[in-house]
Amino acid sequence: MPIINEPRVRATEGSATEDVAQRATAEERAGNWEAAAGLYAQTFRSALYGGEPDQAVDALRGQARMRLQQRRFEEAEELAELCLELARGYDLPVAMARGLNVLGLIRFWHRGGEAAEQLYLSALEMALDLGDDELVGLVCQNLGVVANVRGDFREARSRYLEGIGSFVRSGSTANAMLAYNNLGMASADLQEWMEAEVYFSRGIEIAERLGHAPSAGMLYSNLAEPLIRVSEFDRARQSLDRAEAAASQIDDHTTLADVARYRGAMARLEGDLAGAEEHLARALRITDLPEPGLERAEVLRELGELRAAQGRRGDALEAFRAAAGLFAALGGVADARITEARRAEVETGTM
Repeated sequence: MPIINEPRVRATEGSATEDVAQRATAEERAGNWEAAAGLYAQTFRSALYGGEPDQAVDALRGQARMRLQQRRFEEAEELAELCLELARGYDLPVAMARGLNVLGLIRFWHRGGEAAEQLYLSALEMALDLGDDELVGLVCQNLGVVANVRGDFREARSRYLEGIGSFVRSGSTANAMLAYNNLGMASADLQEWMEAEVYFSRGIEIAERLGHAPSAGMLYSNLAEPLIRVSEFDRARQSLDRAEAAASQIDDHTTLADVARYRGAMARLEGDLAGAEEHLARALRITDLPEPGLERAEVLRELGELRAAQGRRGDALEAFRAAAGLFAALGGVADARITEARRAEVETGTM
């Protein structure tokens, strides 16, 4: 996943924006997106009227991040573009570089990797020139995600490792936590299950130490995949229970959908097809959104596996076809290719 975390609003000590900015950061860390957005908006107004352009632009970027978390893509893009315009007007190169990265994030989620990659590369060039290690790490992570989505998993892992190095140099623990998640995902894509487990577990340690509920839920959910793949079903269930508890606190639909999907996959592998049906029905309800994301495609792909296990070949082909189409539409080239290959196996009876 792209890292949405980034350098926080840093209000001048004792300024009118300091207390509100700190509260906004706390609400964002807790996953309270609407509350954080309101506080960032308040910080923006106070900083602008108080003659603190750096803080005003940072707070505006914070609003854009929160709208992205809420999948309010058009609003998020407008805020990010306004952030860039103000950064240029006030001649704030650091804010410009960070604004490019956030705009890239928004376009990645809304339009796919190709729409984001050039923005990320521009942000990386500026970050290297500025010596901003934290931002270098963030952009490397996001470039890694673009590589991951197009199926270049080894390049992705290289970018993620480069990003962790930058986070260590800058002391950015929270972002290192998310980078370990990305490393785990790349290792899972390479079917290196032991490495994936190690990276996810390292991320979980940091998330628990920081009390970061959104990331803890995501990491526990992702840890379930390598555990399921090596038939560690009891440990996988425990991990999914923890993921669901954390995600339920903040109504994190993406993680809740992943939890239901993994429960469905595990039930299928254990031969409990009725249980798998129930879990996947829940995952489909959660992902039934006006603008479906990658998690919907992943649920449809798992539904194809369940239909194949049930001997419902026609329904399996339909589910795989829908999943491949959605992956392709969202820029998930590698996943679309893998899903289409699986559909062909089921169609020809070589499953």
